[in-house]
Amino acid sequence: MKTSVTRGLVAAATALGGIATGTSFDKSIVQLQAWNRVGAEPWATYGREAGLRKGLRWYPAMGIGTLLANVAAAIAVHRDPKAPSAAALPTYAAALLAIGHMLATARAAPNMLRVRHTEDPDSLKAALEGFTRWQAVRTGLDALMFAANLWSLASVAKREPRRGLFRMTG
Repeated sequence: MKTSVTRGLVAAATALGGIATGTSFDKSIVQLQAWNRVGAEPWATYGREAGLRKGLRWYPAMGIGTLLANVAAAIAVHRDPKAPSAAALPTYAAALLAIGHMLATARAAPNMLRVRHTEDPDSLKAALEGFTRWQAVRTGLDALMFAANLWSLASVAKREPRRGLFRMTG
């Protein structure tokens, strides 16, 4: 039973890690590139109206959910005597990278929250530049986390060959 729970937690961590990584790449490649083209003020207006309002619920839920799923998967792999030993390293690495993402978020989020409360063009530009720097860190951590998630999932998905009635045992 433990092994199926372990596999489920690793699969959940991988699914959430994939969504979080996709979200990070979208933010970095699509959304933040737009402010460079349209300027800080129009982008901030859009962000206040569309992105930040819904994002205040979506992004924390996704980040915390991904963190909790990765930590739970690491604990499950550690405590499951039937979990493959090959799953330990990538599962622990994914959990540490998820923690790193949250630490980088603690530096990125205040910059984005400043966008909501300022109209000053210089302050907007500084806030967006600060967010962009930390977003790059978060995106890198997310990409590494998802790679570790996939490695972990592949490790726990391997099943030991069964010795059946018609198999030769040696």
